Amino acid sequence: RLGKIGGDSPLSSDGTMYARKLGEFAAKVICRGAAGQQIPARLWTSGLVRTKQTAHFIEHPVLEIDLPPPLGKLQWQQMRAREWRNLDEIYAGTCDGMTYSEIEAAFPEEFELRSAQKLAYRYPRGESY
Repeated sequence: RLGKIGGDSPLSSDGTMYARKLGEFAAKVICRGAAGQQIPARLWTSGLVRTKQTAHFIEHPVLEIDLPPPLGKLQWQQMRAREWRNLDEIYAGTCDGMTYSEIEAAFPEEFELRSAQKLAYRYPRGESY
């Protein structure tokens, strides 16, 4: 655990273990209705590597959905991943890839500004909440 903010790191070994468990949970809970039947579900990921790696452990069976007449049936790929970049983490600009200790040492004024008002703070050349 490096404690760095931002970046696009892959899953750690703990993250991979969690992703496997999430895949099991999705199949047993998220993709099931109250009576235990499979229900259509979509999987949204950010553009980050680790979210796509997490999605790898989620099953994608094809369901046949009955539509109202005269539409017939629909082939639905369960939990097919869709990327939505708005789900990416906040971009930390010039501080991206640094630890908070490194930010405090390199940009003490910025560190204090963020500490004082995290929700209103914007990273240099980066984003705010």
